[in-house]
Amino acid sequence: MEQEYYTNIFYFDHLNKIGGVETFFYEIAKKYCDNDITVFYSYGDLKQIQRLKKYIRVVKYTGQKIKCKKAFFNYNLKPIDNVEAEKYYEIIHANYKDLGIRPNVHVKINEYIGVSQSVCDAFTELTGLPCTLCYNPITIEKPKKVLYLISATRLTTEKGKDRILKLAKALDDAEIPYIWTIFTNDTKEIKHPRIIFMEPQLNIRDYIAKADYTVQLSDTEAYCYTMIESLLLNVPVIVTPWACLKELNITNDYGFILPFDMTNIPVDEIYNKKFNFKYNLKPDNWDKILELSKSTYKEELDSIYTVEALSAYQNHKIIDAELGHIPEPGEIWDVSKERFDLLAGENEKNIQFVKLVGKKTISL
Repeated sequence: MEQEYYTNIFYFDHLNKIGGVETFFYEIAKKYCDNDITVFYSYGDLKQIQRLKKYIRVVKYTGQKIKCKKAFFNYNLKPIDNVEAEKYYEIIHANYKDLGIRPNVHVKINEYIGVSQSVCDAFTELTGLPCTLCYNPITIEKPKKVLYLISATRLTTEKGKDRILKLAKALDDAEIPYIWTIFTNDTKEIKHPRIIFMEPQLNIRDYIAKADYTVQLSDTEAYCYTMIESLLLNVPVIVTPWACLKELNITNDYGFILPFDMTNIPVDEIYNKKFNFKYNLKPDNWDKILELSKSTYKEELDSIYTVEALSAYQNHKIIDAELGHIPEPGEIWDVSKERFDLLAGENEKNIQFVKLVGKKTISL
């Protein structure tokens, strides 16, 4: 059988999942695919190989003899003695001087190509050999919009864990780029490359305001503050048909109401639809329920609390942050209301460090 003859071959030992050389191959494949390019590799990530194959020939190197017009080596020269080419190149992808590594050189190489002038200069300084500058190719397609979803929920069955996975799969199947941020403690319940977990916070409205949709796919909700917050921030929602939706004025004008079985999810419409609304909030009646009385809490906050140290400081060897030392039992000093609450037991360890001796109000 006659040996196949190639025009331009590029060899790279290991096509990784991500990397600059991998991007170089992809960009040169897109831009110069009509120049008959073949990439040989010894080991490779399947996704990298598949995206290259859309444009150029990709062949696994297993020790075979290769004939070609031009051969380009990247980092590794392992197959060079099995390659018969009219011209041999080595592409210098790194500043070897900064790395403290001596680059590969070989008597067969006719020309060295550097991807930047600094790379060329470093190579020449280390080897004494000339290095031709040739910047990496790149073409930028019009980027797709990335869909930003946000949720704040436990990842339990009744809170829609399985529905979250179904919506994620529907978006994946439609090849819609998205990032779904979920504020939760249940980070082990879902593993998905486009779902990002964040620690729960008392206020996530700043995050909601930047989202395309706020999502809550529960079996039921009584009110769902997160959805109301989202709508008041003019961010549409994706929800399931809870009984309370109608009375809270949540309709398809404010987002998407998906069926509980998550069939026929309109992912293209979710991705492309533009919303323009002003949500009409249902008023509360607490002004009619609460007993009217003037609050004295402001005076409490402005008060000075005189406290006496208990033995807990000594027992736990705790340095008081304000005093700068470990108080002796019976030591007395003044603190604010907030500080008193902390020392009196409202701390992570529920330890009482002081007892109240007295309180005085500051006249403003």
